[in-house]
Amino acid sequence: MTHHVPFPAGAPAHSLDHWLSPELARVSPPNAPSRLRQLADAQGTRAAGWSSAIAGGPVLALAGAFFSTMSGNPAAVLVLAPLGVALMLLGISSWKRVRAKLPDTNRILISRGPGSARGGVAMVSVLAVALGGILSLYLPSAVAKDDGTAAMLAGSFVLILAVLVACIVVPSAVLGRARESFRLRIQSNPELRRAVEQDLAVWRDPHGNAGYGPL
Repeated sequence: MTHHVPFPAGAPAHSLDHWLSPELARVSPPNAPSRLRQLADAQGTRAAGWSSAIAGGPVLALAGAFFSTMSGNPAAVLVLAPLGVALMLLGISSWKRVRAKLPDTNRILISRGPGSARGGVAMVSVLAVALGGILSLYLPSAVAKDDGTAAMLAGSFVLILAVLVACIVVPSAVLGRARESFRLRIQSNPELRRAVEQDLAVWRDPHGNAGYGPL
């Protein structure tokens, strides 16, 4: 009776250092799939999400301070500042945790934002110009009233920009450096390297003969 062996047996054909080579990554098309790239992209997507929390915490506290200043009521800063600190601390701890271990690649994560810092800046710039154009329609009358409305509009514009930076630019920068950052952490974190080496020893492409790398 013949038994079907789903994956080829034996040791990996190449070492992890071979697949981690920057030169190998440079000569490989950036969209070519590999296990290392799958791991790096999945980890980068999770880290990018938590980086938004890290950046969003101070923005939340800043919003509380702004609204309290404008209203003369400290309630906003007393509520939003602790929430901002908690969000930032949660983001930092979760960001460190997801970057220190291999991600679960069985769960598909979809990122619909820009994949690089340049793309994030471009998107935020377009949104800022559009928003600034809308606010400029109301600014002259707000200045004429001289009742603080102009300051409220200007401050709200700055806060919206800060939110856009936290939610778009920061995570897109993390995504853009996901593969290079993954390479550096493998080289500097012995536990992560051992986990990747263990994965290399057992992983086989379930759909073909793709290699473990490059990264």
